[in-house]
Amino acid sequence: MKTDSKNQGVFIGVDVAYGDENTIYRIADATRGFTNLIIVGSTEVTSNTSKLIEVCDYLYQQGFHFIVYIHYNPQVLPPHGPNATFFNLAIQRWGNRCLGAYIFDEVGGKQMDYDASNPDKLVSRASNGSEAALHFIINLDTFLSLYKQIYYSPPSNLKLYTSDYALYWYDFLSGYNTVLCEFVGDQNRQVTIALDRGAAKTLGKSWGTIITYQYADGRLEDGTQLYDDMVLAWQSGARYIVVFSGNTTSSGPYGALKQEHLDALKKFWDRANGGKRYDEFPADVAYVLPSDFGYGFRGPSDRIWGLWPADSLDSLSTKVWTDTSILLTKYGGKLDIIYEEKTKNVPVDYPYSTLIFWNGTIIQR
Repeated sequence: MKTDSKNQGVFIGVDVAYGDENTIYRIADATRGFTNLIIVGSTEVTSNTSKLIEVCDYLYQQGFHFIVYIHYNPQVLPPHGPNATFFNLAIQRWGNRCLGAYIFDEVGGKQMDYDASNPDKLVSRASNGSEAALHFIINLDTFLSLYKQIYYSPPSNLKLYTSDYALYWYDFLSGYNTVLCEFVGDQNRQVTIALDRGAAKTLGKSWGTIITYQYADGRLEDGTQLYDDMVLAWQSGARYIVVFSGNTTSSGPYGALKQEHLDALKKFWDRANGGKRYDEFPADVAYVLPSDFGYGFRGPSDRIWGLWPADSLDSLSTKVWTDTSILLTKYGGKLDIIYEEKTKNVPVDYPYSTLIFWNGTIIQR
C-alpha cells in the first residue's frame, strides 16, 4: 500500500500512544488499507531501540509511513527515546517512510496551564509578552537543537513534529516543521485551525490535526463526530489527520479506538481518495494579532502566556475573542489568525489578500 496520489499526499493515521509492540501491530493490522501513517507513540517501544526497529520494519513492510515519539526528559540527557544512531539508520533502512521525530508534547499548552514550579513550563516569569515570547523560543529551540544534534547528521535534516493546543506560532518559531493542532473536548475547531494553519502558512511550515479525547477519562468522540472532524481538517488543508489512541478506562483491543472509529476512518479514507480536491476552503483573510500576544484562545477569560489573567495586557483579550467570533461568523473556514511580527520586531510576509488588524486597520492587497 502506498499513499494514494488522489489525496495529494495527505497523511491519515493513528497515534498509538500506549502499550507494547503487539499493540502497534494490532492497530496497524486493523487500519491497514485505510490509513497510511502510524505515530509510534508508546515509550515502551520507542525507548527500546531493537524493539523499535522491529516495529518500524513491520510498518514499512505493510506500507505505512511512520513518526517516532521522543519523550521529554527533565534531566535533558539522554533523551527518553531510541539510541543516538536510530534516525540515521532509519533513513538508510526505510527512506522517506520514516517522516521524522515527534519530540516533546503540548509545549505551548503546558506553558498556558502548568504551575510556575513545573519544569515543563518553559517560562515561569516575564516582565511582558515580548520577554515571555523570547524566552519561550530560546528555551524550546535549545532543547530541540540539542536533541537534533544527538539524533541526526546533519541535524537540520531531521524533521520535527509535535502536537499542541495553544501557542502554535511560537512552536513553529522554536524549530518544529509540523505542528498538529489538537481537536480536544469542546474546544472550537475553527479557531484551532485558524491559529495553526495561519502560523504554518505565514511561516512556511506544514500543519495537521490530531483528534484527541472528548472526555476526561480519555474516550474519543463518537464515530460520526470523528468523521466530521476529519472532513473539516481535510477541507481546511491539513496535511496530517491523526486520531489519538491511548489507554482508557474502557479500552478495547485498539485502546480508545472502537469499531465506530475504525468505520469513520475507513469512510473518511474513501472520501479523501475519491478524487475530490482537499483544501476546499483555503484561507485568504487573516486576523492579525499584536506581536507576542500569547493569548490562549479558549474563551474570553483565557490567560496570556499562562502568566497573566485575561485583559491584563492592554485589555485586549476580550476584544480579540469578540473580534475572532465575529470574523469567523463572516468568513468561516477562509479565516486565519496570525501575528504582525515573528518576535523581536522581525517582520513577516503576509500570504493573504485581506488583513484585518487587531487595532481596526484593514488592508486589501
